[in-house]
Amino acid sequence: MKQTIKILASILFALLAYAYLNFFTSIVFPWQKTEAIKTTLNWGGLSELPKEAENISVEKSGSMFTRTFTIEFKADQTAIENWILNSKRLKDNKPKVKGVNKTYEIYPGENESLGGKVNVEKGKVTIRMSWS
Repeated sequence: MKQTIKILASILFALLAYAYLNFFTSIVFPWQKTEAIKTTLNWGGLSELPKEAENISVEKSGSMFTRTFTIEFKADQTAIENWILNSKRLKDNKPKVKGVNKTYEIYPGENESLGGKVNVEKGKVTIRMSWS
Protein backbone atom coordinates (compact mmCIF):
# COMPACT_ATOMS: atom_id res chain seq x y z
CA MET A 1 0.00 0.00 0.00
CA LYS A 2 2.79 2.45 0.88
CA GLN A 3 4.55 1.61 -2.38
CA THR A 4 1.37 2.43 -4.37
CA ILE A 5 1.00 5.78 -2.60
CA LYS A 6 4.63 6.65 -3.37
CA ILE A 7 4.15 5.79 -7.05
CA LEU A 8 0.93 7.82 -7.30
CA ALA A 9 2.55 10.76 -5.49
CA SER A 10 5.51 10.63 -7.90
CA ILE A 11 3.18 10.58 -10.91
CA LEU A 12 1.15 13.47 -9.52
CA PHE A 13 4.32 15.47 -8.86
CA ALA A 14 5.56 14.83 -12.42
CA LEU A 15 2.22 15.93 -13.90
CA LEU A 16 2.14 19.09 -11.79
CA ALA A 17 5.74 19.92 -12.72
CA TYR A 18 4.97 19.40 -16.43
CA ALA A 19 1.82 21.56 -16.20
CA TYR A 20 3.74 24.30 -14.41
CA LEU A 21 6.58 24.29 -16.93
CA ASN A 22 4.21 24.13 -19.89
CA PHE A 23 1.65 26.76 -18.85
CA PHE A 24 3.25 29.13 -16.35
CA THR A 25 6.89 29.62 -17.31
CA SER A 26 8.54 31.37 -20.24
CA ILE A 27 10.27 28.16 -21.32
CA VAL A 28 9.56 27.09 -24.89
CA PHE A 29 10.57 23.46 -25.27
CA PRO A 30 12.46 22.53 -28.46
CA TRP A 31 9.49 20.59 -29.81
CA GLN A 32 7.29 23.72 -29.32
CA LYS A 33 9.63 26.25 -30.99
CA THR A 34 8.53 25.79 -34.61
CA GLU A 35 4.84 25.93 -33.71
CA ALA A 36 5.36 29.01 -31.50
CA ILE A 37 7.09 30.84 -34.37
CA LYS A 38 4.40 29.81 -36.84
CA THR A 39 1.63 30.94 -34.48
CA THR A 40 3.30 34.28 -33.74
CA LEU A 41 3.79 35.05 -37.42
CA ASN A 42 0.20 34.01 -38.12
CA TRP A 43 -1.21 36.27 -35.39
CA GLY A 44 0.78 39.22 -36.72
CA GLY A 45 0.08 38.68 -40.41
CA LEU A 46 3.83 38.38 -40.89
CA SER A 47 5.92 36.61 -43.50
CA GLU A 48 8.19 33.68 -42.65
CA LEU A 49 11.38 34.68 -40.90
CA PRO A 50 14.19 35.59 -43.30
CA LYS A 51 16.46 32.71 -44.31
CA GLU A 52 19.36 34.84 -43.04
CA ALA A 53 17.86 35.11 -39.53
CA GLU A 54 20.33 34.25 -36.78
CA ASN A 55 20.20 33.94 -32.98
CA ILE A 56 16.47 33.16 -33.03
CA SER A 57 14.99 33.08 -29.53
CA VAL A 58 11.41 32.33 -28.53
CA GLU A 59 9.69 33.03 -25.21
CA LYS A 60 6.13 32.67 -24.07
CA SER A 61 4.10 34.13 -21.25
CA GLY A 62 0.52 34.01 -20.08
CA SER A 63 -1.70 31.26 -18.77
CA MET A 64 -4.16 28.71 -20.11
CA PHE A 65 -6.46 31.59 -21.11
CA THR A 66 -3.94 34.05 -22.53
CA ARG A 67 -0.73 33.62 -24.46
CA THR A 68 2.00 35.99 -25.56
CA PHE A 69 4.93 34.93 -27.72
CA THR A 70 8.09 36.99 -28.12
CA ILE A 71 10.51 36.17 -30.93
CA GLU A 72 13.87 37.84 -31.41
CA PHE A 73 16.24 37.41 -34.31
CA LYS A 74 19.11 39.18 -36.02
CA ALA A 75 19.60 39.66 -39.75
CA ASP A 76 21.19 42.15 -42.11
CA GLN A 77 19.24 45.30 -42.96
CA THR A 78 18.38 44.14 -46.50
CA ALA A 79 16.88 40.88 -45.25
CA ILE A 80 14.83 42.75 -42.64
CA GLU A 81 13.56 45.27 -45.20
CA ASN A 82 12.54 42.44 -47.57
CA TRP A 83 10.81 40.65 -44.69
CA ILE A 84 8.84 43.82 -43.87
CA LEU A 85 7.82 44.25 -47.53
CA ASN A 86 6.66 40.59 -47.68
CA SER A 87 4.60 40.87 -44.46
CA LYS A 88 1.03 41.91 -45.22
CA ARG A 89 0.53 43.72 -41.89
CA LEU A 90 3.87 45.60 -42.02
CA LYS A 91 4.35 46.65 -45.64
CA ASP A 92 1.77 49.49 -45.48
CA ASN A 93 2.16 50.11 -41.74
CA LYS A 94 3.85 53.39 -40.73
CA PRO A 95 6.24 52.72 -37.84
CA LYS A 96 6.85 54.96 -34.86
CA VAL A 97 10.47 56.05 -35.14
CA LYS A 98 12.74 56.98 -32.23
CA GLY A 99 16.31 57.35 -33.45
CA VAL A 100 17.27 54.01 -35.02
CA ASN A 101 14.33 52.20 -33.37
CA LYS A 102 11.22 51.52 -35.49
CA THR A 103 8.08 50.11 -33.85
CA TYR A 104 5.21 48.73 -35.93
CA GLU A 105 1.93 48.30 -34.04
CA ILE A 106 -0.44 45.58 -35.17
CA TYR A 107 -3.87 45.95 -33.55
CA PRO A 108 -6.00 43.90 -33.82
CA GLY A 109 -4.03 40.88 -34.90
CA GLU A 110 -5.00 38.16 -37.32
CA ASN A 111 -7.24 35.19 -36.46
CA GLU A 112 -8.89 36.94 -33.50
CA SER A 113 -5.61 37.61 -31.71
CA LEU A 114 -5.09 40.82 -29.76
CA GLY A 115 -2.10 41.75 -31.91
CA GLY A 116 1.13 43.25 -30.75
CA LYS A 117 4.28 45.03 -31.88
CA VAL A 118 7.28 44.50 -34.10
CA ASN A 119 10.39 46.40 -33.06
CA VAL A 120 13.34 46.83 -35.44
CA GLU A 121 16.62 48.25 -34.18
CA LYS A 122 19.99 47.95 -35.95
CA GLY A 123 19.61 44.47 -37.39
CA LYS A 124 17.66 43.08 -34.42
CA VAL A 125 13.94 42.34 -34.69
CA THR A 126 11.64 41.69 -31.73
CA ILE A 127 8.12 40.40 -32.43
CA ARG A 128 5.60 40.32 -29.57
CA MET A 129 2.09 39.00 -30.28
CA SER A 130 -0.74 38.15 -27.89
CA TRP A 131 -3.97 36.20 -27.83
CA SER A 132 -6.69 36.04 -25.19
